[in-house]
Amino acid sequence: MPTTTEQGKQPTQEQTPEKARAARKAFIAEGFDLVADTYDEVNGEFFRANGARLVAQAGLRPGDRVLDLGCGRGAVLFPAASAVGPDGYVAGLDLSPRMAHATAAQVAARGLRNVAVRVGDAEDPGFPAGSFEAVLAGLMIFITPDPEAVLRSARRVLTPGGRFAMSSFGSVDPRWTRPLDAALAFLENPLPASSPTQGARGGHPAFDTVESIASLLDACGFTEVRTVEERTVGIVESGDAWWRSQWATGRRIWLEQIPADRLPAARAAALAALESLRDADGILRNPTTLRYTTARRE
Repeated sequence: MPTTTEQGKQPTQEQTPEKARAARKAFIAEGFDLVADTYDEVNGEFFRANGARLVAQAGLRPGDRVLDLGCGRGAVLFPAASAVGPDGYVAGLDLSPRMAHATAAQVAARGLRNVAVRVGDAEDPGFPAGSFEAVLAGLMIFITPDPEAVLRSARRVLTPGGRFAMSSFGSVDPRWTRPLDAALAFLENPLPASSPTQGARGGHPAFDTVESIASLLDACGFTEVRTVEERTVGIVESGDAWWRSQWATGRRIWLEQIPADRLPAARAAALAALESLRDADGILRNPTTLRYTTARRE
């Protein structure tokens, strides 16, 4: 990882744990601020499908009060609002001010009076204990600096018997890390092959396996932990489409750190690596495994 705070406020090895966590949160917020306007437009279909599936797994009921952690542009928030109906309530929380403000504007435009979105930290959501029947977290906990703190807070704000549901990525075809790695090799301080905080490549190791996820939730006081895996295959239409998609995710904060005079070469290297992934029929098929984990507070 970069060792200077100039590179996206990424934590340094010299910082105290508290300062490192704060720096990591600032890094996450800045990264998603950068893509708030394009996040849903470019990759929205994938995120909306994931969000709808997570809501279905959560088993929401009409009238439920729901907290959506890391609500982004509403992929989970809006289907949750539909599931709980006008007698329910959904609160969305996101570290990124631009994400939260853009989604709040969508809520207002849709006239949803029982949905509220604000800037906030999933480690300390700011709600009293027992405020919600369900807490949802779509593709977010694994990038937080302290997932255990997030999960303990989620449990605290749940009612007894309340439900927790999260999604995360499963195993990744290592070949599909090559295009992004090829581009990031043009950073002035290239990323190492692995890092405790994973940077642009992934998330916390506690989410590496179904078993480690179960252990983490069990340690945080949840019961009835269950994870299902679903594999999808996305078709990448072109190198240009893939490149645009990378700039519309949290990875953009890394891509923007590639010096301007190196960016054309970085793009060319990434697209060359991407071309090598075409199947025998010439199609770029990107397999993705998603995990949906549900649990309960006793």
